[in-house]
Amino acid sequence: MPHDNATQPPTNQAATSSSSKARPYAGPMQPINWHEIRERVLRMTPSVEQMWRDLEPTLTSGELDDLQQQIGAELPNDYQQFLLHVGRGGPGPSYGITPVGKVEGRWAWRGEGYEHRPVNLADPFPLRTSDWRVQAELEAAYPDWFAFATQANYEAAVQTWHDRHDSIVFDPRRTYGAIPICEEGCGLRALLIVTGPERGHIWLDHRADGRGLTPAWLPHHPRITFAQWYRDWIERQST
Repeated sequence: MPHDNATQPPTNQAATSSSSKARPYAGPMQPINWHEIRERVLRMTPSVEQMWRDLEPTLTSGELDDLQQQIGAELPNDYQQFLLHVGRGGPGPSYGITPVGKVEGRWAWRGEGYEHRPVNLADPFPLRTSDWRVQAELEAAYPDWFAFATQANYEAAVQTWHDRHDSIVFDPRRTYGAIPICEEGCGLRALLIVTGPERGHIWLDHRADGRGLTPAWLPHHPRITFAQWYRDWIERQST
């Protein structure tokens, strides 16, 4: 069934939807010291409500080169620095930073119960603004039970609607040029854009609950990079 908020624009949610802690004014973003970030992560103690992911080993420069050669794209510099100096995956927003590693000789991002082997990272991410209206328009056209003479006709129309909805909303081309950097649960995730005008920015993939694909943001920062997004999470752990 359509979601109750399907016809409304997504609410402004800073960075990710997983934390209820208020974001203070972010201020100008300063250069990040990844070695310091690693030390802060290692000193952290997971809270009861967190789904904690252990910090994984860093990549070597050779492994990073091999990864980028295989995927056919250069990863954003701040994410490269994270992989080299913090870890290939580990603690972070929601379920943590999705680890990248080799599976049967091929690089993949290994989430909870899935492996993402990118084949279209060299193609530009197609969006520039949130696409929530796409889902809103589709869900507004959900079949009305009272418009059908029989239950069988209604069920057939619902199936047709679902097929059309999923073929449009979950078309894999909508996330070309992006990697799933963080799982938020229930099919929601954060994406890191690798290719195209939005390169380097974090987007939220909330298609599973009707909110579409939306750029993540922080106060005074309508777009945020991986470094800004991750440091925001680090700072909120200290409050």
